[in-house]
Amino acid sequence: MDLETTPLSVKLGPRIDLELAGLFTENAAAKIWRVAASLLEKENPPHNYPEYVPATGETAGKYTLKPEIFWTCGFFPGSLYAILERFIKYPKSLPSPKSTEANFHAQLLALCRAWAKPLHPMALRTNTHDIGFILQPALRMDWELTGNTRALESIITGASSLSTRYNETVGAIRSWDKKVTHRDNIVDMDENFLVIIDSMCNLDLLFYAGHRTSNQKFIDIATSHAHAVLRSIVRKDNSTFHVVNFDPKTGAIKQQMTHQGYSDDSTWSRGQAWGILGFTQTYIWTKDPTFLDAAIALSTFFLSQLSNPAIPYPYVPLWDFDAPIPEGTDPLRDTSAGMIAANGLLLLHQILHNNSPYLDAVLRITKDTLDYCLPSETARFEVSDEGKVSVPNALEGQWDSILMHATANNNGDALHRYGDHGLVYADYYFLELGNKLLRMGLV
Repeated sequence: MDLETTPLSVKLGPRIDLELAGLFTENAAAKIWRVAASLLEKENPPHNYPEYVPATGETAGKYTLKPEIFWTCGFFPGSLYAILERFIKYPKSLPSPKSTEANFHAQLLALCRAWAKPLHPMALRTNTHDIGFILQPALRMDWELTGNTRALESIITGASSLSTRYNETVGAIRSWDKKVTHRDNIVDMDENFLVIIDSMCNLDLLFYAGHRTSNQKFIDIATSHAHAVLRSIVRKDNSTFHVVNFDPKTGAIKQQMTHQGYSDDSTWSRGQAWGILGFTQTYIWTKDPTFLDAAIALSTFFLSQLSNPAIPYPYVPLWDFDAPIPEGTDPLRDTSAGMIAANGLLLLHQILHNNSPYLDAVLRITKDTLDYCLPSETARFEVSDEGKVSVPNALEGQWDSILMHATANNNGDALHRYGDHGLVYADYYFLELGNKLLRMGLV
């Protein structure tokens, strides 16, 4: 890791709060509120969820929606609950309108519950490994903040559903049932068993439900899966493949490849970030040093890719660390990779206390993201005489997400290739990073 000699955390000293103030603006909370309220006016309960904000075209600046079954559906309600957590536990971090506390809380909780309600039936799904992403961001917080037992029940049901995708021979949970691009057509589940690096961040669901219910099966499945990912997806230089295809009958590795990155041998930055966060979470649950070593190794590789002085704001990750950069262009980035990695790095800092460079890295990633990726539009709360909270639409330049410059999928063979946009999970991990800093008492 190539960081300057003087740590940013030391250099800033008491100015850390000021430098990272962009994590806690009224604008961030107001944008989430505006999108949530305006979409509910058209469809309540919602069956379509925000996914990405295009930078060009007729819908530039407006969220593109995906059906509720899409894997990202949990992140937007998760963002609402992140705001609710700030309001309840850290009121100084959420600039709220001059309204009564009860009014603001009641209206925010109503938005949270409206967007979370369609997630509960998802807990029964056995056709996706993304059930952790779908349930955890909103329903775990609903349980922990409000004591909603239905939310906890759905989390436990979701863990049971996820466990059905486990294969003892492979020692892993099947991530995808198929992989179809302009190059690949892997659809036979009897001959193929696809696992992706993203899966590491769905294990938290199994660990949480397993310890909550004393279900050792959930814990053992999650632990076995993490070992399988470590041996099959992490390369010798501690970079990562995106996808591995096992033979489900023997457990042998058939292929190691990409789906959303530049090439099979490149390092897709968001995949590396999923690995950092996922292995760190797994260590927190298991205390197995193997997983801590993996998280540190992946972090070292990730951070080594962020120090190119020829690239402005180098701590906003490139979408793929090995993708060519056309001469004279600003390279394509992925803010979601930076925000996901920063969440993992902050947990590593907490684990290692002061004996790590990870807080410094988190601050650098966050500062470059704030400087480079915030749109010019600023959203603000308003309160009617009756106490109703609203967020007016901007007259011009409206941008629905908090951040810009994310890239969902820029693989040349992708059926749907899209990049340089706002992205719902970039925003979720942006808000969650702020909440982690608050929980640790660092801001």
